[in-house]
Parts: sequence; structure tokens; C-alpha cells
Amino acid sequence: MFSEYMNWFLNTDQKMLPSAPESAFFHLGAGTNMVYVDPEHGIVVVARWIDRNAMDGIVKKVLNAF
Repeated sequence: MFSEYMNWFLNTDQKMLPSAPESAFFHLGAGTNMVYVDPEHGIVVVARWIDRNAMDGIVKKVLNAF
């Protein structure tokens, strides 16, 4: 069965994405599908089927590209 539900996270207290600013937020879904929204930099990143431990690295690489 396919689930359309994703969990919403703010990047504040626990800092799941330490490379991202606190203003960023993201959704996580089954299979570690991530939708990262960064209003400070005006970007949205969609990553599918990634390892949970790789999420911050992806965000860091995207932010370093700017």
C-alpha cells in the first residue's frame, strides 16, 4: 500500500540538518524521500530514496554550490 503521508520537521531545536539554517523546514516520507525548503536561500530540493544519514550532506552540497 502506498502512503501519501509525510512528516513535517522544523530545523530548530534538534537540528536534524546542521548545515541548514534554522529557517529551513522539510518533509520526510517513506523510503527517506525528502522535500527540503529553504526560504532564506530561495531553494527547494527534492531527494528520493536516499539514506537518512546522507540528508545533511546533500543539503550542505547544495548550499555550497551557491
